[in-house]
Amino acid sequence: MTKYSRKCDVAAIRLIFMDGKRLMKDSDEKTSSWQKNQPPVMRRFIVFSVVLFLAILVAGSLAYSLSVQQIVSGNQASELSQTLEIERIKLEAMVNNEIVIALKLADSPLLRRYFADPTGAEELKDIVFEEIDAYRRVLTSNTIFWVNDIDKHFYTGIDEYYILDADDPENYWYPMTLYETEVYNFNINYNPDLNVTNLWVNAPVFDDNGEPLGIVGTGINLSTFIDMVYNDYQGRAGLYFFNDAGEITGARDIGLVSAKRTILEEFGETGAGVLEAVQGTGSDGIKTIDIPGGTVAFGALPSLGWYSLAIINDDTTDYNTLTGLFLFIIAAIALIFIVFNVFIFNLLKPLRRTMKSLAVASQAKSDFLSNMSHEMRTPMNAIIGMTSIGRNAPDLKQKDYAFSKIADASSHLLGIINDVLDMSKIEADKLELSHIEFDFEKMLRGIISVINFSVETKRQKLTISMDLGGSSRFVGDDQRLAQVIMNLLSNAVKFTPEGGEIGLDIFAEDEQDGECKLCVEVSDTGIGISIEQRERLFRAFEQAESGTSRQYGGTGLGLSLSRRIVELMGGGIEVESEPGKGSTFAFAVKLRRAEREEPTQEVGKPPGAQVQQPDVFPGKTILVAEDVEINREILLALLADTQLAIDCVENGREALEKISAELEKYDLVLMDMQMPIMDGLEATRQIRALPERRGKRLPIIAMTANVFQSDIEACMQAGMDSHIGKPLDMHDVLEKLRRYLQ
Repeated sequence: MTKYSRKCDVAAIRLIFMDGKRLMKDSDEKTSSWQKNQPPVMRRFIVFSVVLFLAILVAGSLAYSLSVQQIVSGNQASELSQTLEIERIKLEAMVNNEIVIALKLADSPLLRRYFADPTGAEELKDIVFEEIDAYRRVLTSNTIFWVNDIDKHFYTGIDEYYILDADDPENYWYPMTLYETEVYNFNINYNPDLNVTNLWVNAPVFDDNGEPLGIVGTGINLSTFIDMVYNDYQGRAGLYFFNDAGEITGARDIGLVSAKRTILEEFGETGAGVLEAVQGTGSDGIKTIDIPGGTVAFGALPSLGWYSLAIINDDTTDYNTLTGLFLFIIAAIALIFIVFNVFIFNLLKPLRRTMKSLAVASQAKSDFLSNMSHEMRTPMNAIIGMTSIGRNAPDLKQKDYAFSKIADASSHLLGIINDVLDMSKIEADKLELSHIEFDFEKMLRGIISVINFSVETKRQKLTISMDLGGSSRFVGDDQRLAQVIMNLLSNAVKFTPEGGEIGLDIFAEDEQDGECKLCVEVSDTGIGISIEQRERLFRAFEQAESGTSRQYGGTGLGLSLSRRIVELMGGGIEVESEPGKGSTFAFAVKLRRAEREEPTQEVGKPPGAQVQQPDVFPGKTILVAEDVEINREILLALLADTQLAIDCVENGREALEKISAELEKYDLVLMDMQMPIMDGLEATRQIRALPERRGKRLPIIAMTANVFQSDIEACMQAGMDSHIGKPLDMHDVLEKLRRYLQ
């Protein structure tokens, strides 16, 4: 497996972090310079505080003048609404109670028998009167009356009656109730002598054939109810009842009822507004309106067919209270502002630094996630796709082809993962390039094997033209160069519709003293890019337009990284495009040709396939300490041709026991770091504490997925001799075996 420089993405995070620190440093320097050119902070603060205080005072005074009346009015409106709602519920509950009792009495069989023949048996009359008296005791006002239609005796008590004149106009309620009412009705009666207003509930009594026999009813003293409301609000609120015609049916002044005054006559324009507004009032609705010097609330009484009206006058006590409260709040705000703002400017600077640090950390996290999404999806897609193809392939040749593609994509994906895990790049504070000999044609075949899957899926045509003008072996960072070409080809495939064409043109020029300029052009017949979009194209995390990510996917990071890599290689990247006519991305990098030639490796073979004959170590015995069974199986399979005798244990304690029991048996130990019972580091320490062997020191090599620089250093400090990272690189494994066994 070709060594992959594992420093891209972590370094990118480090660069982002350091850029953020440099930005913060520059910002702080600018702030410091600005402060030096300004008046003393305290003087500016005092001036600002005084101006702000005066502004608050003026604005607050204006706000008070404009809003205090609304506040008081709103409070009065709310108070009246609640009052009206509560009193409406009380009155309707009382009226409904009277109605229920009157209807029960009207439905009494004994009462109907008595009304049918009032001159009959005296015993029946006594029983009926006792029943009526029992109902009377549960009525709110203890008032009840009854009259039958035969003798017209109008009773208000057992021994109190008079003969009712049904033809008297004042007794209009009698024929109306007896012949026009099916259940019950109301009528108003006022007594000027007693200054009371009564609401009478009248219920007709019918025989079994529905013929009227008489009337029973009860009365409610509205004057007492209204006086109670008036007293509750200390004379500030007045309560009135009126009907649809506006005629006042209840008031504290009984003269308004007896004179049949209307609210229009009593309250003028206010009454007219109320009459107009009640037409749209629902059965449970309460409305309020402001009037000069007070507030009016009104609502419906559906059970009576009336409306209630409450009026309350403005009280200067509320204004005075709010004014005092306002002045106190203004003074408190000014005091708090002056006292605490003395300390605020000292707190702003560290707060600003903290916010910048959080923003930089958040940006670094976003950079990392975006980069990983972009870089890992392409090889992962090839791995998943070729795995499916290999699983369903009918013959061995097709399976081998799929496995070779999986190997190529896996190598690329492993390189990206190694970038993340290599924390030394963060400490380096730059994106470093490796300088190794590589075969450009071989590298290109690996790229094409990965991208071809997507090309074939979209039925696109990929044309490749290459003229290297000599050897295909160069010295440079093949993984970074492959990353740039892969990014450009991936974008071309992504933004080119099905059946489109993609071109890859590679040539070398300006060769001098073994160094040449390698030029790469990627063209497509895709959607194209406008001039305005090109200006944002190479910015990190940006794409040509906001909808691109939703439609085509991607993070917008690939081109930014590509440009940075190309610039580090001493070149530049350009784009030519026109919307609807495709795009051409071109870059050039400086590379030095390799001084020696090596035979070309067949593309598709897994890393390490160039070793024609496997290394063999006859007579050697090694101990493998690995807790994961699949990892043990892989290692045993990879070392099957090395003629090694291999013992396996599942944790550090078993490894220690094995070595303690047979100190001279093992020539080398491959030790995992993280294992149950006893980890690899502790096992190594205890092994090193054992008596010295007769021969040379027992080599212990870490074989672990912990590949941070700190992990490698911890292995060395524990007494290990070397380190092999997972996934295993057979080049590395065999090189370590040769070093310590031969």
